[in-house]
Amino acid sequence: MAEAAKPPDFWSWLGAAISLVLGLWLLIAGLRTLPLARGDLLVADHVGPISYGTPLMRVSSGRSGSTTYRTQDLWLVAISDNRQINYQQLYRPARGLWVDGIDRLDSGQQVRFLVDPDRQLVYEATSRGKTFLAYEATAETLTSGAHRSMLFGFALLASVAWHLWPLALRHWRGRQGTGAAMP
Repeated sequence: MAEAAKPPDFWSWLGAAISLVLGLWLLIAGLRTLPLARGDLLVADHVGPISYGTPLMRVSSGRSGSTTYRTQDLWLVAISDNRQINYQQLYRPARGLWVDGIDRLDSGQQVRFLVDPDRQLVYEATSRGKTFLAYEATAETLTSGAHRSMLFGFALLASVAWHLWPLALRHWRGRQGTGAAMP
């Protein structure tokens, strides 16, 4: 009975290289999506009423197709600590979150937003002691997504190590064997 042919090492190395790159990318993406500390956010004050849009976002989900969710487009001006005024920029809450009650602001009511201008993300919205979007909810959502991405990245890196170890050991033993045979 003939033994089943093993796939050539080339395909194993190629699959490991792809998994390595994808694992590192997921790990770095997860680290970059961790939430900022509250003190690192900028303040964007706005006086109500506020105009906003509610676009439908479509996210590709791989083989299962795509998913959609509604978000809010808020045009805000964030002010940094050194009082440099950033230009008006489009901000959105984290995926799946909503600045609730923003459509019921009184005329002249001031709303304080905590935003990340680099990622154009709204972390918190408060007014008159009422919280429309809590920092903790945003941080929890971002942390959950980051941990999920990092977990998949670590799993891919572990699978690379698991599959490359026998290949590297066989390659190393082969080199040792050819080196010992030479006079």
